[in-house]
Amino acid sequence: MLHGYILISCLILLLIGYSIGRRVGIKEGDKRAVNHAVIQLKLDYYNHKKCPICSNHSEK
Repeated sequence: MLHGYILISCLILLLIGYSIGRRVGIKEGDKRAVNHAVIQLKLDYYNHKKCPICSNHSEK
């Protein structure tokens, strides 16, 4: 009987750790995606002279 309680409590702790880690990972992924989007916009402007706001091409 005691082994059953220990097993159930270990599984519950494992699920709690998984759910917390998943939420932290999703938040970190969102932050990385925003940072990557900013860098990608700057690279598009630098390489193609494409305005990120109005999408006009510069003739320079």
